[in-house]
Amino acid sequence: MSLGCRIEFAAVLFGFTQMLSGAACVGKVNRHDTIIMKNGDRLTGEVKKLEQGVLYVETDYFSGSVGVDWLQVEKVESTATYQIVLGDGKRLTGTISKVEAEGAPNKDFRVHESGLDVPVSGKDVVQIESQKRTFWSQLKGSVDFGYNFTSGNNQSSLSASANVEYVAARWAAGTSYTASYSGQSGGATTNLLEVQTVGERFLNRDSYLLGLSDFLHSTQQDLVLRTTLGTGYGRYITRTNQNKLRWLVGADYSRASYQSQPAQPTQQNAELLLGVQYQLFHFDRYTLQSQSLVFPGMSDLGRVRFTTNDTFSVKLSNNFHLNFSFWDNFDSRPPLSAQKNATGLSTGLGWTF
Repeated sequence: MSLGCRIEFAAVLFGFTQMLSGAACVGKVNRHDTIIMKNGDRLTGEVKKLEQGVLYVETDYFSGSVGVDWLQVEKVESTATYQIVLGDGKRLTGTISKVEAEGAPNKDFRVHESGLDVPVSGKDVVQIESQKRTFWSQLKGSVDFGYNFTSGNNQSSLSASANVEYVAARWAAGTSYTASYSGQSGGATTNLLEVQTVGERFLNRDSYLLGLSDFLHSTQQDLVLRTTLGTGYGRYITRTNQNKLRWLVGADYSRASYQSQPAQPTQQNAELLLGVQYQLFHFDRYTLQSQSLVFPGMSDLGRVRFTTNDTFSVKLSNNFHLNFSFWDNFDSRPPLSAQKNATGLSTGLGWTF
C-alpha cells in the first residue's frame, strides 16, 4: 500500500472513531469521588483506575472516562475499594486518599486497609484497579483489526487480534489470539494462527510464578500445529508510571507436527524458557509493548526457537487506538522444505475495554 493510501486509510479510521465517540451517551455515575489537580481544576465522579500513568475518572458530564496525568493530581478522595500496586511490587487493598505533596513529603498517598493507614509516596503508585462486583466486569483487554491492499500486484493481507486479562489481588490470568492471512491473485496464500494463555501467581514484591501455553499454526513454516507448555519464575527489573521491564526463566515441553514430514509427523522436545517483556507508555498518547521468548533445546541440543511480538499503539478517542505490529517466529532447525522464519507486519484500528 502506498504512503498516500495509508494516510487516507488512517484518516478514515480516525473519522470513524470520532463518529462513534460522538454517538456515545453520557451515563450516570454511582459515586462522587473528588479529584483536584495541581492547577486547581476539580473533577467529581468515579475514580475507575490508574494505568500507565493515567488516572481515569468517569463523570456525569463527559462521554466515557476522562484520563488525567497522575503526576499532576493534587488530591483524591474516594470511598470505593481498590487494588493498589506500588513500584516495589507491594500490593494493597483498601480505600484511597491523596493530599498535597508539600504537606506530607513522600507520604501524600494513603491506603486505608483493614483499619490501618498505609502512607506512601504518590510517585510510587503505579497501578490502581477498582474492585468490581462481578467477574465479567473485572475483565480488561483489546480487539484489533487491520487490512492492507496493494493494487500493483493485487496482494492483500488481513490481520486480527484480541486479548483479555483478569487481575486479582494475588494472581492474574489472560489469553490472546492472533490471526494473519495474506494472498495474491493467482499466487499462494499464507496464514498464521496463534493462541496463547498465561497464568501468574504474585509472590513477594517484584517476583512471580508463570504458567504458559501456546498453540501455533503457520503455513510459512509448514507447521500444522506446535503446542508449547511451560512454567517459570520471573522478576520485575523496573516498574514505574512510564515503563515496565521484567524477565522470566523456566522450562517447557513442545510438540510439533509438520505437513512436509509424513514419515515423522511429530517432534517432541524439552526446552529452556527465557523471556523478557517491556512496556513503554507516554501519558495518554502512545504505548509500546514488546515480548520476546527464547527456547534453547535441551533434548535437541543446538536447536533454538525464538518468538517476538511488538506493538506500538497511538491512542485516539474513546478507548480507540491505531496500532503498528511486528511479529516473528524463528526455528533454527525446521523441516527441509520449510522456512526458518514466519514474519509479519500490520497496521490497524483497535479498541480497548
